[in-house]
Amino acid sequence: MRLLPESVTLVLLLPGFCPAPPLEPWEALDRYLARPHDWQPGSADSVFALQVDASLPKLRKQGSMSGLRLISQAGQVVYRGLRFTGDDLVKTAVIARFLNNDAEPPRQAGRAGVTRENYSFVYHRTSDYNGQVTYVFRLAPKCKHIGLFKGELWLDKSTGAPLRLWGDLVKSPSIFIRSFRFVRDYQDVHQCTVPLRLLLTVRTRIAGEAKMVVWLHSVEDRSTLTGTDARGSDSVTSEGSACRSTKGGD
Repeated sequence: MRLLPESVTLVLLLPGFCPAPPLEPWEALDRYLARPHDWQPGSADSVFALQVDASLPKLRKQGSMSGLRLISQAGQVVYRGLRFTGDDLVKTAVIARFLNNDAEPPRQAGRAGVTRENYSFVYHRTSDYNGQVTYVFRLAPKCKHIGLFKGELWLDKSTGAPLRLWGDLVKSPSIFIRSFRFVRDYQDVHQCTVPLRLLLTVRTRIAGEAKMVVWLHSVEDRSTLTGTDARGSDSVTSEGSACRSTKGGD
C-alpha cells in the first residue's frame, strides 16, 4: 500500500534549508565586539604568503617584498624567506619599519583596540562589499591616544564578522608624520579573523607621501613551504634582525 505520493515522499527526504535571519545593526556590532580580536592561544599555527608593494611618489622610488608571515599557536609573529626588489630607501625606511612594528607592536597597542571604552559607534548605512550586504558604523574616538582613529567599521549583516575597517589616526605617532590613513580588509582563517589586505597612506614632513599595499593569503598546503619550518626559531626582517613577538590589539 502506498501511503504517500512519490512527490510528497521526495520532498520529505530532501534536507530542509532555513537561512539564518539577518542580524539587526546593533546585534551585529555586539557580536563583533564580543569576538576575540587577538590571535588566541590554542589556535592552529598559520602561514600566510606576504606581498608588500610600497612607494615614495615624490622621490620616484618604489619597491616590493614577498615572503611568509607565520603566526604560532602562542600568537608569535615571524617573517621568513623575505625577498626584495626595488630602491633600498623604500626597503629600509618604509617596508622594514612596517614589518618590525608588526612583529614588535608598541606598548600602547593594547589601548588602541576597537572597543566601547575607546570609541563611540554610530550606525550609518548599509553597503555592498564584494556581493555581501554590510552594516557600516562610524567610529569616533573618545580621546586622542596614539593609535586611535576616526573612520568606519563594516560588518557582515548575517554574522557580524568584520569585513573592512578604515580611518585616519587622530594623533600622529611621530613628529615626522603629518597624517596616517589605513584601510584594512579581512578574511577568516581557522575561525580567526585576520587581515587580507592593508592599504597605508602616510604623509611625512621629509619624504612627502608614502604608500603601501600589503596582501596576506593563507597557505594551507604546508608541503609548498620547501625549506621553511613554520615552528623554527630563525626569523629575519628585511634588515636581517630577529623579528617576532606576541601580537596584541585588533
